[in-house]
Amino acid sequence: MSYLLLFFWLSRVLSISIDNSLLRYGVPVFMLSMMLIFIFINRGAIQIFIKTDNYKSFVIIFSIVFCSALIGIYNQFPITQSISLLLKFLLMGSFMFLGFVMVLYGKRQMALVVFAIAIIIHLHAGIVGYFLDVGVIKDDVFRPTGMTGRVSILANIALFSCIFYGVRAILSNRNRVFSIYIALISFTTIIMCGTLKNLAALLGAVGVFAILSAKRKVLTIFIILFVSIPTMYVLVFYTPIGERIIEAFVAGVEIEVEEGEKLESSLQWRVLHWKLLLDDWYARFFWHGSGLGQEVNMNALKLTSGKGFSAHSDWIKFFIELGPILFCYFVYMHIKLVKPIYEQSKSREPFDTALFYTFVSMVIAMLAGPVYDTVSFFYCFWFLLGISSGQHVMMNRDNKIINSDQLAH
Repeated sequence: MSYLLLFFWLSRVLSISIDNSLLRYGVPVFMLSMMLIFIFINRGAIQIFIKTDNYKSFVIIFSIVFCSALIGIYNQFPITQSISLLLKFLLMGSFMFLGFVMVLYGKRQMALVVFAIAIIIHLHAGIVGYFLDVGVIKDDVFRPTGMTGRVSILANIALFSCIFYGVRAILSNRNRVFSIYIALISFTTIIMCGTLKNLAALLGAVGVFAILSAKRKVLTIFIILFVSIPTMYVLVFYTPIGERIIEAFVAGVEIEVEEGEKLESSLQWRVLHWKLLLDDWYARFFWHGSGLGQEVNMNALKLTSGKGFSAHSDWIKFFIELGPILFCYFVYMHIKLVKPIYEQSKSREPFDTALFYTFVSMVIAMLAGPVYDTVSFFYCFWFLLGISSGQHVMMNRDNKIINSDQLAH
């Protein structure tokens, strides 16, 4: 049954561009139902899983967002969006358990192959689509969408794979050529997509990796700055991303605009939207937040239909929805969630190190875009985190023997 669930995971990752009410609610319910059956069949595995730190951290994270969903009801907001996000959080935990079980039953390599297939198909579809004019024109620049249907989703996948496979190529000799190839086509996809936040997240994660890995940190910082200057020059003046950087610089950032006035850059748009969201949070939801998923119902920029835009920053989104108290606890539990892979990164273990710095890149990208509930984090990170958790359990088998008879029940 694990193969069946893996197949549905792969199918949904590849069909992410298809979005309707059935897929938004039906697929999560269906997959959660299958996961419950899977858990019932593998009761021994769940008994091992619930003893892991990752499981405990996830339970607390889910409890936080569940409380926030109740706050949304208290604030008299529609509950539909909260239910959708709660289902996604449950699926995140389910994907983590799926990755965990794949390792526990000796199917780690199969899981990683399926993951690589999903990444490769998305990246190649994006690059081929770029030359076949499959994409959108945004800010007067053509950008590919591939099979995802959205530039930002394709760019997030490329960011994730660029860091994950790039770090593995540096630290491990195993499948190095393959890892280098994926990292290079991922970087190419990021450039083609022309997303500033993803480029900034990529450079930020690379910088953090270089500094934390170096023995001579001051020299490393100097080299990074020395290399960054010509790199930024090429990116600014010879790529689509450069056009957006120049546009944003020339337009400046102005948060006081007249109603109906055209904003010259997406940076201006984001800053104005964030200001309006934070103003509404401060005025009405200071301590308890607006409630999970309710940023679209707050007083900020809206569509002509009256529905609000998403926050376009996961950190602002969670801050205004959870309120300062729950938000701080939410961040703290994510720190605990990645602490095991951070500890392994100190010893330069390839898989965990790659996953940790991928998380760092996602955290940076979340500052200026929706990443948390998209493919790269929602499907990929949690699945790989489960694989990492399973690896830790199996590595500790000499200290803590797993009863094979227990797994059979």
